[in-house]
Amino acid sequence: MYGDPTQCYDMMRLTQEAFALLCNHFTQKNWLQASRTISVEEKMTIFLHVIGHNERFRAIKGRFHHSTQTIHQCFREVLTAMMCFAKEIIVPTTPNPTRYNSERHRRLKNIFSGAIGALDGTLVHAVVPVDQQTRYRGRGKGECFQNVIGICDFDMIFTFGWAGWEGIAHDSRVLKEVAFNSTSGFPFPPPGL
Repeated sequence: MYGDPTQCYDMMRLTQEAFALLCNHFTQKNWLQASRTISVEEKMTIFLHVIGHNERFRAIKGRFHHSTQTIHQCFREVLTAMMCFAKEIIVPTTPNPTRYNSERHRRLKNIFSGAIGALDGTLVHAVVPVDQQTRYRGRGKGECFQNVIGICDFDMIFTFGWAGWEGIAHDSRVLKEVAFNSTSGFPFPPPGL
């Protein structure tokens, strides 16, 4: 963090300033605390290194000189904090029909009258514990997958995200599950649109 800015960016995919702001924000919100032997910055670095480079915990333990169990625990703590952070920053925008004045937005509005954004689902590879892999298995080679659904506005800013449907499922099935889940916070369009 205090060394070469290029090395910091290559390792964590964040600038030093952004990394410091992220760690401070998580500490101020009390989402992440330092333990007896590991600082908030080291926990965040472990998490960002794992997701930024698709590294396995066994590879990370050598770099950070902690046990695989400790690496796993740090990753889970930061992941839980990231879920709180996501709820804070991914919020629905207020639909404002006069906001989209560019030619592209006007063309889209003519084609999709009344639309306030776009929704799509995708299938991502999932790494899950062995005892839970049966639920996440997909077709073919038996790899594990998870469905993710996202909504963005016409400015391509995500306003909603939901992950967690195990295995392979049709987008409409995932949408139905999320839309009727009272805890999901699904952003229904305003009445009349």
